[in-house]
Amino acid sequence: MKNTTISTFYRSLVTIALSLALSFAYAQKEVNVYFFLGGGSNSLWSNADNWEGGFVPTTGDSLYTFVYINTTGAYIIMDEDVTIDYLSSTGGNSLVLQEGKTLTVNDTIIWSEGNITLEDGAQLVYGNSFPAIVQKRIKAYDADTHAWNLIASPIMEDVVPSIENGFLTENENGYALYAYNASSNQWVDFKNAPFTIQYGSSYLYTNALDTILQFNGTVNGSAEPIEVGLSYYSAHGDMAGCNFIGNPLPCNALVDRSYYILNEDSNSLMAIALSSHTPIKPCMGLIVNAKEANETVAFQHEMLEPSEQHGYIEITAAKSSAQDLVLDNAILSFNDGDDLGKIALFEGAPQVFFTKENKDLAILSIDSTNMQPLKFRVEENGTYTLHFELKDLSLPYLHLIDNITGGNIDLLATPDYTFSANTNNYTSRFKLVFDPHYGVDEQQNVVFAYYDNGNIIINDVETCHGASLQIVDITGRVVRVCTDVARNVSTDGMAPGIYVLRLKTQSKVLTQKVMIP
Repeated sequence: MKNTTISTFYRSLVTIALSLALSFAYAQKEVNVYFFLGGGSNSLWSNADNWEGGFVPTTGDSLYTFVYINTTGAYIIMDEDVTIDYLSSTGGNSLVLQEGKTLTVNDTIIWSEGNITLEDGAQLVYGNSFPAIVQKRIKAYDADTHAWNLIASPIMEDVVPSIENGFLTENENGYALYAYNASSNQWVDFKNAPFTIQYGSSYLYTNALDTILQFNGTVNGSAEPIEVGLSYYSAHGDMAGCNFIGNPLPCNALVDRSYYILNEDSNSLMAIALSSHTPIKPCMGLIVNAKEANETVAFQHEMLEPSEQHGYIEITAAKSSAQDLVLDNAILSFNDGDDLGKIALFEGAPQVFFTKENKDLAILSIDSTNMQPLKFRVEENGTYTLHFELKDLSLPYLHLIDNITGGNIDLLATPDYTFSANTNNYTSRFKLVFDPHYGVDEQQNVVFAYYDNGNIIINDVETCHGASLQIVDITGRVVRVCTDVARNVSTDGMAPGIYVLRLKTQSKVLTQKVMIP
């Protein structure tokens, strides 16, 4: 039932006054004013009976939409996406944005006494700071595995974990909360050294119970990008630039570089390319790599500056027989600026990656090429599967070459490849071939070997079994002879330069050139 304590005459005066004031600032727009008169403990925003005259607020390019919550103590549920210009409530009302819904306020919010609460995944898009409660739903881990969550606070003030805000439980064994200390390259356990949840950082969290984390304070809905500073400690090796940061906005955000997130099952670290324009949800943490000191990451709600996109190939690796499927991924991008260093957060996960300037990368940006080496290593012997998916990319030819078995897989026809791997396999196991003529030199000879990390690697061991190999330098001098060719032929003691390989099998003689750096 509508609130009748405020007369129609009074509301008309308010409407006229607002129209005059707002029309002065927005001379080219029609001003529409809406009064919410609903009440009770469960008042839906979309219910026309809750609005004066039955008109639910609408907006448009030519409209300036003013909404006045003209009731006291109401619990209002926003059950649809809403875009308005002005929102005012002075009666201690509570507004709850349902999970996944978005409230966009282009101009001003005035909200006294009551709360505005964002359920998990809800968004408040507003260009100013504002008090709010932002929720993050946490699913309980099962008996076999901890489902980790990479969480972040959109609240500008420090948040103290407590039982009241859902972080802690009466039983300390029921939850786990860790912070990464970049300066010491160590994890800090909250139970041993309590800390606060800080704005712009992210944390690993899990709970034995379903819980809802409550972040209560001031959210920053700045229309300008929000920058988060990064640390860099060269002494930490591969982890030198590893930073656990979080979305500081109460809405989906985009960042200005590639990053890592936890996958949907919360048990694997997945690389995300800058060019994918993948939004980061509120309360969501991510991992980025700084390349040097004093870098920052910019978070913003609006789409990043568009650029010409050429797509990418996403490669996912999984141990086929694993009870708890742990994944890894790598991305070969045909877009500039997508590069991302490799981080291995989960023990026992397979690792698929690229190498550039002697650094392991989860994402590599390349120009069109005829071949790209693909690295792979494991910590456990077993059967593994690689899955290849083309994203916004069309290729006439794409083959995967297994340098150990000689396997040649047409990935456009069969995007999965299952194989056996062990900890002794060399990492340069695979290559991606984009040119159907790759593997044949200018004299139409088969290219049967390549150089990698101090070794000449024979591609097809089965074909070359029992063969002999001569390595000849540029002067014609034979510098090495192998009578029974193994997979790896060491180049120790060989000076940098171009060499000719002569491989004699039972049926033919193969020759090719190779560069030793």
